[in-house]
Amino acid sequence: MIILGVLLISCQTNSRYTIQGTVAHEVYEGANVFMQVMTADAMENIDTAIVIDGSFTFTGQVDSAVLRFITLDETVQARLGARVPVLLEPGTLTIAIDSVVTVTGSKVNEAYTVLREKQRETHYALLNITTSYAQAKRDGTLTEAMEEQLTNDYDRINSELIESTFEFTKDNMGNELGGYMFITSHSMFEPDRQQELLDLANDAFKAREDVSRVIKRLENLANVAIGKSFVDITSKDPKGNEVSLSDYAGKGKYVLVDFWAAWCGPCRNEMPNVVEAYKKYKEKGLEIVGVSLDRTHEEWTKGISELEMTWPQMSDLSFWQSPVVEAYAIRGIPHTVLLDPDGVIIAKDLRGEQLEAKLAELMP
Repeated sequence: MIILGVLLISCQTNSRYTIQGTVAHEVYEGANVFMQVMTADAMENIDTAIVIDGSFTFTGQVDSAVLRFITLDETVQARLGARVPVLLEPGTLTIAIDSVVTVTGSKVNEAYTVLREKQRETHYALLNITTSYAQAKRDGTLTEAMEEQLTNDYDRINSELIESTFEFTKDNMGNELGGYMFITSHSMFEPDRQQELLDLANDAFKAREDVSRVIKRLENLANVAIGKSFVDITSKDPKGNEVSLSDYAGKGKYVLVDFWAAWCGPCRNEMPNVVEAYKKYKEKGLEIVGVSLDRTHEEWTKGISELEMTWPQMSDLSFWQSPVVEAYAIRGIPHTVLLDPDGVIIAKDLRGEQLEAKLAELMP
């Protein structure tokens, strides 16, 4: 019995955790700090501590590393509110909540603190660049050289952040913090890098509903990659007749599939370029098929008329719930897919001068 008792105490000690926290803002004195777990629907409070003399403490037991969120009570002062994910495991973590939040006490949490600080610095750096660009444009002082420099700086800083986020996520795909990073950040990465991360995940993670959607989108992207034959779409034309993309694609003409909507400002801004392209290349072998993500027939047909779109159109008026969104892995509109005369995808997202240059190359 004595040996069993010693073993039980040893096991409890080995699985015990302590979080020692401090909050620099006096407004939180006496306020609640919550430990939360992320469910499919919301953040759920599983423990509560109180800030006393600027400090709070959580203690408990965990058998393995789990993802938890330490959150200040937002009802006290939302502007200063903080929610920080931590990989909770046996041992002691220290959390300091000030103008920034730092977590120390484990290698993973410290690495994540470094990443979050880089994210914060990058946010302000990119904001400064966009502010400088807007100011120079308003003042009329934006030169081509300045614009090129600002663009290069923006791309460089953003690329560094993407790479840092990817490397952290890759290093931690075996734990719940890495999984959380994948779920919240995967759209930053190119499809092949998303797949690289998923290849490191276990089956239970891949079976999650939110992760399954990412996997499905990658599969759909592969189906409509450049070099693949078009995926057929069947819908209704403005008169209510059933029409399919296969009525036009693979019939000996180049076909530009234009995903758009009357409510979409960027689509409307780009449409004059598409109209001009149709006028110039229709007789040389170009067809355009518009696929609308509109919600009402009236809105759709009014847009067709206002934008002087004289090519075939189709829509199921289902907005972003349209099956075409999933079939072509569309993240935003306008989105275009250019098919060769055999119906093979040869280019995507051609706009303005790029569209004109490609069509001139194909149909001189």
